Amino acid sequence: MAIDTSRLPPPTIIETLDYETLQTAFLDRFAVAWATERVKDPTLPEWNVGGLETDPAAIVSEAWTYLRLLDRQRVNDVIRAVLAPLAAGDDLDNIVARIGVERLTVVAGTDTTEAVMETDARLLQRYLLAFTRPAAGSTDRYLYEAMTAWPTMLAGRVNGRSVHGRKGDVDIVIAGPDGRDATDEELAAVRTACTSTSVKPEATSVSVLRATRNVYDMVGRVTVPSGPDAEAVRLEAVARILAAGAARMTIGAEVPVNALEGAAYGTSVTRVDLTAPAADIAADPYAIPVPGQISLTVEVSG
Repeated sequence: MAIDTSRLPPPTIIETLDYETLQTAFLDRFAVAWATERVKDPTLPEWNVGGLETDPAAIVSEAWTYLRLLDRQRVNDVIRAVLAPLAAGDDLDNIVARIGVERLTVVAGTDTTEAVMETDARLLQRYLLAFTRPAAGSTDRYLYEAMTAWPTMLAGRVNGRSVHGRKGDVDIVIAGPDGRDATDEELAAVRTACTSTSVKPEATSVSVLRATRNVYDMVGRVTVPSGPDAEAVRLEAVARILAAGAARMTIGAEVPVNALEGAAYGTSVTRVDLTAPAADIAADPYAIPVPGQISLTVEVSG
């Protein structure tokens, strides 16, 4: 499987920019240079007013620091543009083109509307999977072909003998945006791509299946102290719970109740009690957990 590039540390070559540090470095260097010139020409006045904002050297340092920040930011941008996990837009298009991958059109443009193109995140994902394209029958190859055939596919999973116990059988399980079922046309497109003779090894049976939607509702209560706007805190907790559920909306994922409760906590939440789901949503290699309705009440303590 392709690595999760979001977990990569930032490259050390990308510099953390700080205005104050650059300006201080300029003034320190100016002080040294001025002292050197005074040795050559003792008639020059002593310079010791760098801390004054009205001092000409301080004013020059502001302009110099601003330009240096632009220069260094440009260097950072150039570095990002050539690193696939950090590149975006046309820069990413040029990187993936090196191995014959191009951005897909999700919705064709018309005379009045622009085309909807594949997102950077999905393009990067397919690019990483594409390195295994020469290996017919590999998990990454199946997923690459499935994502290419269905650009808006949310999740896919390849289940082999270790999962279902059937020798020579491969089940490709797919789900659409927000965990919805694949349409007949989408299912057929993925099936055609994944059963091509260049993708599926001989003597292998490949089935493309819709993931079972395991929809779970969330019901509970958050407790907040007196003072903060209780409704605002409640809405923030709702958003965090939904985000936690969305992050686990992938085929074969488990959704622990305490993960949802933990996500609800914020600086103004003192207690979270969820009554639904009543138990953890168990992992199922043929199912995708989908957050349903959420009903969260708020109680003010104190």
